[in-house]
Amino acid sequence: MKKIVLNIGCTLCLLGTMTGVKAEMPLPVGWYLEGNIGFSKATSKSYPGVSSVKNTGKGWGLNVGYKFTPYLGLEAGFARYAPTRLNSPIQTVARDSHTSYDIAGKGILPVACSGLELFAKLGVARINSQIGVIDSSGASAYGLAFNTSAQSSTGLYAGVGADYSFTPSMAANVQWSVAKGNSKTGNLQLLSVGLSYIIDPNFT
Repeated sequence: MKKIVLNIGCTLCLLGTMTGVKAEMPLPVGWYLEGNIGFSKATSKSYPGVSSVKNTGKGWGLNVGYKFTPYLGLEAGFARYAPTRLNSPIQTVARDSHTSYDIAGKGILPVACSGLELFAKLGVARINSQIGVIDSSGASAYGLAFNTSAQSSTGLYAGVGADYSFTPSMAANVQWSVAKGNSKTGNLQLLSVGLSYIIDPNFT
């Protein structure tokens, strides 16, 4: 999955340099919807007594935003990350599910009206984490006890990426984001590719 994401990112950058082949793209503003899928990782949370953890896997996100100008936007999003699998010496006995909600300002740098844009996001995220026991007998056999109550924290949200507009309304993107939690929720990262659609775009 990581190789796919990185290959698509390289393709977007290559497309953005082909300004001689492509007519200048108008710069749209307005409301947009975005969906992303990729590779997620949870870090900075410990699980005492657990033999090993698997904290990577597939994650996805949905965003809605508004571009006030071609250079500035505001975005709200939801992301679901791969659950962290908690293992005894012989099997997975529980898993920790992670989600986050965020709101962020988005700074955008169009590249020579080529359809390629670079962007950065900065805001705040609400992070949620909850452990669910899969095999209670297996956990008990190794003396493992889990706090299954929901945990949450509020922290920094940041991201960087690039997108390429195929039409004034449609764009493909590659981006990396991180939601910073605490020791009860951990930190959540998502490296993804996706598509965005500007609803009834206006042009500058």
